[in-house]
Amino acid sequence: MDNFLALFYLLTGAVWLYRSYRAIRALQEIPQVLPAPPLTNAPLVSILVPVKNEEVNLEECLRCLLGQDYPSKEIIVINDHSTDRTGQILSEYARLYPKEVRAVNAPDLPSGWTGKNWALSYGTPLAQGKWLLFTDADTRHESCSVSSAVSHSESKDLDLLTLSPRCLVHGFWEKVLQPIAMGFLGLWFPFAKVNRPDSRITFGNGQYLLIRKTAYERIGGHSRVREAFLEDFALVKEAKKARFRAEVAIGTKVYATRMYRSFSGIWLGWRRIFFHAFEKNPFFLSLRALEVFAFSFLPFFLFPFFTQPAFARPEHFGKLWGASFPILALILLTAWKSHGILSAPRAYALLHPFAGFVLASILTDAAWAAIRKKELKWR
Repeated sequence: MDNFLALFYLLTGAVWLYRSYRAIRALQEIPQVLPAPPLTNAPLVSILVPVKNEEVNLEECLRCLLGQDYPSKEIIVINDHSTDRTGQILSEYARLYPKEVRAVNAPDLPSGWTGKNWALSYGTPLAQGKWLLFTDADTRHESCSVSSAVSHSESKDLDLLTLSPRCLVHGFWEKVLQPIAMGFLGLWFPFAKVNRPDSRITFGNGQYLLIRKTAYERIGGHSRVREAFLEDFALVKEAKKARFRAEVAIGTKVYATRMYRSFSGIWLGWRRIFFHAFEKNPFFLSLRALEVFAFSFLPFFLFPFFTQPAFARPEHFGKLWGASFPILALILLTAWKSHGILSAPRAYALLHPFAGFVLASILTDAAWAAIRKKELKWR
């Protein structure tokens, strides 16, 4: 039993060393959008925000977008049948800022469409910009956000740019679960591979997706991906298929997001994301659940069982120190570093094993939904 546990910890150590190596390589290879001033001849950017029951987020998001230092922009907000105060807030901002904010109401959802895709497909024909920026109400943008993204894209002659955000967390469950979920998503969909034109790995982030209008129209826009629940993944995939230059980059310096505010919201939200990211495949979802459980939770859970014989027989202390302590320290150090990259509170990295158990449970729930062929919709 002791030898089995020692081998398990050595395997865990190898897994986390490989992950650490990949993370270091990724930070060296992945492009990062840094704060930059607007271009001299700044092209018009149309910012499109689909909203449904976003009274908690909408006002602050609009303040951020109106506060952009980018001189040539229009903001189009598409209200998708909200039943809270979203419509009132939107009407008030459209009245106060008639030149900057345009409010439209999406018609009834036709068959074969997801709500977000329908709303954006309805709003995009109104856009006059050379660039289209699709973003969500739960995002918070630095004043240089649009300037930096457009400058980055123009300088690299990109057709599509999608950014990973800084992580805004306030409640206990957000601080515990959001960083690990975002971290593993980046591990399973490595940006460096996504950025290779010949790679089949696809990743996109609908919270920040900047695309040339000509490229958007060429690939068929949201109509082309009307049934996709991860429309961001689907748009990047279509852009790459059409040989447009697409890039995933780190955007933590220019914007942030607060995705979910409750434990149930986190559970249901990430269950949907993983469910569709792994294309409703129960095998891959189960494999990811097992991976998180085995290498994030189990090493800490088994530690007391490993230490008991070591204290009973002092000659086993060598195995204890050599095969477990450094491994647990490596896991927590990697989690600490990941929290720092996402600008999440690093102290919560100490709860990584607990977070791993919950994340494995969410993935298992998604796998079970896939086995039952259950559809997990957004709102």
